[in-house]
Amino acid sequence: MLSLLSWIPLIGPILQGVGSIVSNFTNLAAVKLQTGAQTDIATTQAAVQIIHDTNDDIGLRIMRDAALVFPVGWSALIGWDTIVSANWPWLMFHVNPYPPAVAYIPYVAFAFLFGNIGFKIWKNK
Repeated sequence: MLSLLSWIPLIGPILQGVGSIVSNFTNLAAVKLQTGAQTDIATTQAAVQIIHDTNDDIGLRIMRDAALVFPVGWSALIGWDTIVSANWPWLMFHVNPYPPAVAYIPYVAFAFLFGNIGFKIWKNK
């Protein structure tokens, strides 16, 4: 369309200038998207490589699982004791509450687990 109107003496150069500005903005947006995609690919490849390298390390897998299972399990036992204490006291485990210095750990574990579930659901959308 711009090339058809470029032969008009006064309007042609103006339209060519506007067209070149628009194409520069379009090229800049494409370069930004390409750079962002390359960064995402590199980050994903690095994460996959770390997972692949540490997959056979049994000690690391046990520690990673314990870091999530222990706070969640402890919180579940505290919740169980709270629910069962009124009507069935013989079913209680009598778990001590978290010390104040580490009281944030179950919240972090739950946020991590639910966050991962949310991200997986969002990606599969």
